[in-house]
Amino acid sequence: MQKGSIVAAGTPLHLKSKFGQGYRLTLNSSGQVANTRPPVDSAFLESFAAGQVIWRIGDVEDLGRVVSWADRMEDETQLRHRRHGEGTSNQIEIQAWDISMPTLEDVLLEKQLF
Repeated sequence: MQKGSIVAAGTPLHLKSKFGQGYRLTLNSSGQVANTRPPVDSAFLESFAAGQVIWRIGDVEDLGRVVSWADRMEDETQLRHRRHGEGTSNQIEIQAWDISMPTLEDVLLEKQLF
């Protein structure tokens, strides 16, 4: 409700699906932020701090490519570290990753549905 009127109704999942803008890709990376950009046009940098980089993936059609890329980069990082130790600064370094929908709070704040 907002100013006495109902502005949105439904389950949290329904509201996130309807009003949420894309998905979040969270990368734990020791590499340079620019080197962690997923290879899709709909990716834009949301935040980065303390070795964690968050990209917003705006197009659901890109999720398959993003997941495959992140998984491959994590595997390559682990293999490189087992063989040679630390990587160089121009290599993509992804120790772990996660993909998620925006939280309900994010959706409500972004769309000002409060």
